Amino acid sequence: MGRRTFRRMMAHAAFPAAVVASVVVGVAMSAAAKPSVTMRGSPASMQRQHANAVAADFTFAETPAAVDELVKTERLVRLPGGADYALAKVSYPYTRPEVKTFVENVSAEYRKACGEPLVVTSLTRPRAEQPGNAHKLSVHPAGMAVDFRISRESRCQKWFEKALLALEEKDLLDATRERNPPHYHVAVFTNAYAAYAARQKPVERPTSSSPTVLRPKPAPSRPAEPSAPAAAAAEPRRDAPAPQGAEPPLVLVLLSSVALLFLLGWRIAKHHHGPG
Repeated sequence: MGRRTFRRMMAHAAFPAAVVASVVVGVAMSAAAKPSVTMRGSPASMQRQHANAVAADFTFAETPAAVDELVKTERLVRLPGGADYALAKVSYPYTRPEVKTFVENVSAEYRKACGEPLVVTSLTRPRAEQPGNAHKLSVHPAGMAVDFRISRESRCQKWFEKALLALEEKDLLDATRERNPPHYHVAVFTNAYAAYAARQKPVERPTSSSPTVLRPKPAPSRPAEPSAPAAAAAEPRRDAPAPQGAEPPLVLVLLSSVALLFLLGWRIAKHHHGPG
């Protein structure tokens, strides 16, 4: 085999290898940019949350005074609680407006599916009051994270995790099931979620297992209650005696006819047979 032929063979063999290598590198870069959709936390997940907060130009509150300032400038809003969700020992019940919308929407569907309210255990926390095991890239100081209590009902856990993963698949948030202490940590990607919420059709109550956005339903107008004379006139009379001269009921007529026929038949039989 000549050198020229050998070089041609090697060149042809190198082309597919280069294509395969490019595909492998592309897949690896994609995996690094977007972690696999699971409830397990990872350094890549925390980096993704922090990068989203930086891209949104969020201020990371260092102290309680910094949280107060964010509230005064309306960059953080109060999460009041309601029929669908409750707050449990939340030191700073404030969050980004888009996170508030997310909590209201997902909790309404959760209560419809599970029959119990969601419980929020943490929202915005200044860095000065972060717990000892908090990650250095935590986005709680930025106001875009919310923690939920894990339900004791396994069916509610499955429903909620499925709902969170469906939203994470759409790049709307990043969810983690934490172990110490046990809770769900959710970082909402505010710009993406706001655009998603704006595209949703208004619904009265969720009817599917996937999260939807709820809109307030106007209260139905109640008809005016009738006055006392009108109500008395509309109320049907009960146990009223039949007026005099009215025709007897049909049942009595039938019974009388049967008795008359029986008597007539007895007389005919007696006439034919005579006394016994």
